[in-house]
Amino acid sequence: MSSTPSRPKGTTKETHSKPNDHELQDFDSKPLLPIEEDIMQLARLGEIGAIQKLFDRGFCDAKYADEQGITPLHWAAINNHYALCHFLIQAGANINAKGGDAVATPVLWAAKKCHYYIVNLLLQHGADPLLTDDQGFNLLHSAALDGNVFQIALLLHQDIPVDIQDAQGHTSLMWAAYKGYGAVIDLLLQWGANVYARDEQGFTALHWSLVKGAQHPIYKLVEYGSDRFAETNDGKTPSTVAAEMKSSRQWRMALWESGYDYDGNPRNFPLSSIIKDQRTFYNRAFFLWPFLVGFCFIYILSHFAIYVAVPAAFLTVYLLQVGIVWTLRWAPTDMKTAQKTPYLAGVFAGTLFWVGARWLTKILPASFSNHPFLNIFFFIFYSLCGYFYVKAMTEDPGFVPKAGGRNGQKHVIDELLELRKFDEANFCVTCMVRRPLRSKH
Repeated sequence: MSSTPSRPKGTTKETHSKPNDHELQDFDSKPLLPIEEDIMQLARLGEIGAIQKLFDRGFCDAKYADEQGITPLHWAAINNHYALCHFLIQAGANINAKGGDAVATPVLWAAKKCHYYIVNLLLQHGADPLLTDDQGFNLLHSAALDGNVFQIALLLHQDIPVDIQDAQGHTSLMWAAYKGYGAVIDLLLQWGANVYARDEQGFTALHWSLVKGAQHPIYKLVEYGSDRFAETNDGKTPSTVAAEMKSSRQWRMALWESGYDYDGNPRNFPLSSIIKDQRTFYNRAFFLWPFLVGFCFIYILSHFAIYVAVPAAFLTVYLLQVGIVWTLRWAPTDMKTAQKTPYLAGVFAGTLFWVGARWLTKILPASFSNHPFLNIFFFIFYSLCGYFYVKAMTEDPGFVPKAGGRNGQKHVIDELLELRKFDEANFCVTCMVRRPLRSKH
């Protein structure tokens, strides 16, 4: 690799090209057979009946391979002909045959097109996921390069080592980081991928994420504890790579959001000597802050002329909002936005409090003698509103239990694959459960 990283070894445009992009060259270099006698063409088209006739006539069998080692199963797999793949397997096809310029197995061909139903079928019938192509990519590496998170989830449940390396020492996490696939990185990290692993040149997944410059992968790798000062064999830290790849802005942002300064050193909470439980402090502060905002807003509107009060009130609310959000830079990593704090709950609680306080101190004494029933009705409805608010805040909202361990997850995946429903509408990759109706993710 040159002093400035550009891409991992073997990732030119020709690298990882789809098999049918270069294997098709063979058809132009030899006499064409009638299509009804050309098993390769029939396999590409998914013609089970015609292939069965060839077998019955003894013209060829399921183990047929051309001079490059390509078999009908290769073409059926890459063209997503599920029924034909099953037929060829039952007919005795060599499921681990290597062929083509990439010297790849049928399951690798299917994976490169993200046909994970075909991948699952081949794995069920003995396809070896650890066999590699001519570049040293096994099935998990190939899937990480293509970025289909459902295919990754399927393969991880096949007991493929998540940190297995290719010929140059790259792990699947490094490939996903280089490509900038955030969802794949999330899944691999949840699975326990090693963020400290290095390739032959000393690059970690964090270095490769900075080559791409995608924000989410950089942030997740920093969040999961990647070495922020790791040096490559050439002595380059992530900061150096970020500067060379023009991803310094994303690098600094990821550091800041993860609780570090721009040099990668931990930031200290300004009130750490007084406040020991930072999370409790933020929860209480963000819940109570709208009480102050509401008081200032109402006070300004009620004590100044309208042409001064309206702009002043909105300006005050805006400045108070900016101020509290500014403090989130020191918040725990899962509380980096106001929506992840009790702030919105505090908005309702603060509004309810000031409405009740105003009614109790001003409106009730002045109007009860003339409108007793209206005040009684208001008190009833106000009390019910407060009761149901507290009830909603404290009641268990319910949850969907996660599958019992990885075996339980695999059972769910296998069930959905059998139903042809292993997709984002029916499976949550984040939780590894069958997606409930109206679920968030």
